[in-house]
Amino acid sequence: MIKKLIVKQNSVLWIIAVGIIIVPFILPNRYFQDIAVMTFLWAGLATSWNLYSGYCNRLSIGHAAFMGIGAYTSTLLYLNFGISPWIGMLAGGALSALTALLIGGITLRLKGTFFVLSTIAFGEILKVMTITSTEVTSGALGLMIPFQPGFANMIWTGKIPYAILAWIYMLVALFISVKLEKSKLGYSLIALGENQEAAENLGVNSTKTMMTAFILSAVLTSFGGTIFSQYIMFIEPTSVMGLSTSINFILLAIAGGLGTAFGPMVGSFILTPVSNLLRGYLAGISGLHGFILGMILIIILLYRPDGILPQLKLLSKRILQKLDKPKKGE
Repeated sequence: MIKKLIVKQNSVLWIIAVGIIIVPFILPNRYFQDIAVMTFLWAGLATSWNLYSGYCNRLSIGHAAFMGIGAYTSTLLYLNFGISPWIGMLAGGALSALTALLIGGITLRLKGTFFVLSTIAFGEILKVMTITSTEVTSGALGLMIPFQPGFANMIWTGKIPYAILAWIYMLVALFISVKLEKSKLGYSLIALGENQEAAENLGVNSTKTMMTAFILSAVLTSFGGTIFSQYIMFIEPTSVMGLSTSINFILLAIAGGLGTAFGPMVGSFILTPVSNLLRGYLAGISGLHGFILGMILIIILLYRPDGILPQLKLLSKRILQKLDKPKKGE
């Protein structure tokens, strides 16, 4: 009975995730289509972050560094050598994997606050290196991507192609997250998040497990960085590597449901449109949109500390149980 309910709940979430692509096509103008693009993109990025930090309960607050690696790798290859961003995205993913392997070998042994601080240091160091490497990255001035529409350049004139691309990225991240939950790796990550010493005593290889998830999370985050840079067509260190970007991953995942496959998607579907609409319609009053968004987050954390998705699942479970009752009496 419980297994059937879980299957039904996941099916509904998949239907929402797949069917949501119709939204950009029915939106009235480019402003709302832009919100749809960013909603899909942030859902994919938050899901990618959640693959490691959400499941093993270790907050990486410097994860935007991998987004920056993806953005700068593909952009520099495109601007200097004319290499397609599609190839640059793969190159950025490979570089992020190597970086995650190196950084993970140093930081994953740390626990608690020490791990959190080490991830912040990693992100800030990489951001400072990008700012000071003016000959390569143009420093704080950033890099402008020329507008040359074409599939090979990952540049289009309208918002719809970007929405489809961001949607596909989100679905890929979701698919990997769902598969991870049902795999040995996923169970091991959850066990490590609950009690690392107990999990290790039961035979879980903590180093290998966390390293695998960390690299996978870094690569997917890097892919999102390439999509972001090609959509915005301008990147600078603060926008793709800033601490606020990493914090946004965390807020979306926590609001939706930390350590759940669809939680970050739910968080992005709610908070990203709200954030953009508040910023657009309350721009005349400085800081008001941030205050209102902060209050919304506080209310969610106070009344639904485990996130919105678990509460939605609980509600749907009750509804499905009521619907199944008449069938039992037949």
